[in-house]
Amino acid sequence: MSRKITVLNPEGSAPKVDGKSLAPRPSGLDGETVFLVDVGFENSNDFVAQLQVALRESRPKVKTEIVHLRTPFDPVPDVYERIQREGAAAILGVGL
Repeated sequence: MSRKITVLNPEGSAPKVDGKSLAPRPSGLDGETVFLVDVGFENSNDFVAQLQVALRESRPKVKTEIVHLRTPFDPVPDVYERIQREGAAAILGVGL
Protein backbone atom coordinates (compact mmCIF):
# COMPACT_ATOMS: atom_id res chain seq x y z
CA MET A 1 0.00 0.00 0.00
CA SER A 2 1.40 3.38 -1.03
CA ARG A 3 0.74 6.56 1.01
CA LYS A 4 1.54 10.13 0.22
CA ILE A 5 3.21 12.12 3.00
CA THR A 6 4.03 15.81 3.27
CA VAL A 7 7.46 16.82 4.52
CA LEU A 8 7.90 20.36 5.87
CA ASN A 9 11.17 22.27 5.90
CA PRO A 10 11.93 23.17 9.55
CA GLU A 11 14.40 25.89 8.57
CA GLY A 12 11.80 28.47 7.63
CA SER A 13 12.88 32.06 7.33
CA ALA A 14 13.79 34.27 10.25
CA PRO A 15 11.78 37.45 10.81
CA LYS A 16 13.50 40.83 10.49
CA VAL A 17 14.86 41.94 13.86
CA ASP A 18 15.61 45.55 14.71
CA GLY A 19 18.48 46.20 17.10
CA LYS A 20 17.83 47.98 20.38
CA SER A 21 20.26 49.77 22.62
CA LEU A 22 21.00 48.55 26.12
CA ALA A 23 19.33 50.19 29.11
CA PRO A 24 21.30 53.06 30.65
CA ARG A 25 23.76 51.88 33.28
CA PRO A 26 24.17 53.60 36.64
CA SER A 27 27.57 55.17 37.28
CA GLY A 28 27.82 53.24 40.55
CA LEU A 29 25.75 51.16 42.94
CA ASP A 30 27.00 52.36 46.34
CA GLY A 31 23.96 53.35 48.41
CA GLU A 32 21.61 51.94 45.77
CA THR A 33 19.30 48.92 45.90
CA VAL A 34 19.87 45.94 43.64
CA PHE A 35 16.93 43.56 43.42
CA LEU A 36 17.79 39.87 43.21
CA VAL A 37 14.88 38.18 41.47
CA ASP A 38 14.05 34.54 42.15
CA VAL A 39 12.17 33.74 38.95
CA GLY A 40 10.85 30.44 40.28
CA PHE A 41 12.95 27.91 38.40
CA GLU A 42 14.56 25.03 40.25
CA ASN A 43 17.31 26.28 42.60
CA SER A 44 16.93 29.92 41.60
CA ASN A 45 16.10 30.79 45.22
CA ASP A 46 19.35 29.17 46.37
CA PHE A 47 21.27 31.07 43.70
CA VAL A 48 19.92 34.50 44.64
CA ALA A 49 20.45 33.79 48.36
CA GLN A 50 24.11 32.89 47.72
CA LEU A 51 24.50 35.91 45.45
CA GLN A 52 23.14 38.16 48.18
CA VAL A 53 25.74 36.83 50.64
CA ALA A 54 28.53 37.34 48.09
CA LEU A 55 27.41 40.89 47.29
CA ARG A 56 27.16 41.80 50.98
CA GLU A 57 30.75 40.62 51.47
CA SER A 58 32.23 42.20 48.34
CA ARG A 59 30.04 45.33 48.02
CA PRO A 60 28.83 46.23 51.55
CA LYS A 61 27.57 49.68 50.46
CA VAL A 62 25.14 48.12 47.97
CA LYS A 63 21.73 47.22 49.38
CA THR A 64 20.23 43.98 48.09
CA GLU A 65 16.70 42.71 48.29
CA ILE A 66 15.37 39.35 47.15
CA VAL A 67 11.98 39.25 45.45
CA HIS A 68 10.17 36.12 44.31
CA LEU A 69 8.04 35.67 41.22
CA ARG A 70 5.07 33.32 41.52
CA THR A 71 6.06 31.36 38.42
CA PRO A 72 8.77 31.82 35.81
CA PHE A 73 6.19 32.31 33.05
CA ASP A 74 3.51 34.65 34.41
CA PRO A 75 4.15 38.40 34.37
CA VAL A 76 4.07 40.16 37.73
CA PRO A 77 3.58 43.87 36.92
CA ASP A 78 3.51 45.01 40.57
CA VAL A 79 6.94 43.46 41.22
CA TYR A 80 8.37 44.93 38.00
CA GLU A 81 7.01 48.38 38.89
CA ARG A 82 8.51 48.18 42.39
CA ILE A 83 11.92 47.19 41.00
CA GLN A 84 11.78 50.08 38.52
CA ARG A 85 10.64 52.56 41.19
CA GLU A 86 12.97 51.52 44.05
CA GLY A 87 15.94 49.81 42.42
CA ALA A 88 19.00 50.86 40.49
CA ALA A 89 19.42 47.39 38.99
CA ALA A 90 18.03 43.86 39.02
CA ILE A 91 19.65 40.46 38.61
CA LEU A 92 17.46 37.56 37.50
CA GLY A 93 18.37 34.23 39.09
CA VAL A 94 17.37 31.39 36.82
CA GLY A 95 18.88 28.46 38.77
CA LEU A 96 19.77 25.26 36.97
